[in-house]
Amino acid sequence: MSHTDYRLPAEWETQSATLLAWPADDSDWHHSLEAIRDEYRALIEATLAFQPVVLLHSAGESGPEGLPRRPDLHRLPMRYNDTWCRDYGPITLVFSGYRLALDFYFNGWGGKYPASLDNRVNTHLSRHDLFDRMQFRQYLFELEGGAIDSDGRGRLLVNWHCLSMRHPHLDKGEIDFELHNLLNVDKVMGIDLEPMTGDDTDGHIDTLARFADHDTIVFQTQSQAKRSNRLRGQLEALRTRDDAEYRLIALPHPDDIGDDLPASYANFLFVNGGCLVPAYGSRHDERACDIMAELLPDRVVVSIPAATMITQSGGPHCASMHIPAALG
Repeated sequence: MSHTDYRLPAEWETQSATLLAWPADDSDWHHSLEAIRDEYRALIEATLAFQPVVLLHSAGESGPEGLPRRPDLHRLPMRYNDTWCRDYGPITLVFSGYRLALDFYFNGWGGKYPASLDNRVNTHLSRHDLFDRMQFRQYLFELEGGAIDSDGRGRLLVNWHCLSMRHPHLDKGEIDFELHNLLNVDKVMGIDLEPMTGDDTDGHIDTLARFADHDTIVFQTQSQAKRSNRLRGQLEALRTRDDAEYRLIALPHPDDIGDDLPASYANFLFVNGGCLVPAYGSRHDERACDIMAELLPDRVVVSIPAATMITQSGGPHCASMHIPAALG
């Protein structure tokens, strides 16, 4: 079948598993290894309450400890550089029971960090029995999973600032053309905002704004009112497939954990029947969970500790890659 038959599902659609990568002994987490592993254990156990987990772990280590022994936790020994598999895991399209896993080029967020092993992960996954019903296809275009958000109906949300940083040799129209053709979307909708302080992804959309449903976008209130107004104003200019304004829901700014940390409640993670919301040790954590629970009445909303994750600029969405089910 043709590439153009496939579509990019929304993250709230049914998933077959969540991909995660265990913090290794010699990773950037080595100064806070036990703390980050505690957070990963909490994330893994919370995810397992809803769906299977595929857990990468360092091939040179004995394997993760303190995790439940259960058939829906699949441990895969593998070499990788970093834990943030949202950005090097497969971006999966679906069509009538088939799945096409797109393996885009990854070079450590614009060459900031080593990524040669990360860039090989999808090749190894494509050879594993767990993924034998998925077709993998490689592309040289540089695209990270945290840089895009789909509504499942042909709308793609991006931050043009980030994509322009990745492709300085391309103009906006050329980037738009690549996204249309590679992801089979009808319209690329973008904001254009510099990253939050401490964000080395150059402003991934999953730190700024996300689809909550086809007609709703949640966005992260910024530390400065001027930035928040710019973000909201740009979101107000976007239109749904029915040419209506999106309902916009503001998430609180965790202003009590340090201005140099790009903490974002928009870095939540959809799982089957649930939504995992980061908790940074802020007085706003509970309010963020309440907002998401009110917004998603048919899902169980769970608070996930992320106070250590955010010290390296991430949260549960950055730490994971969803694997869609074989949908229509």
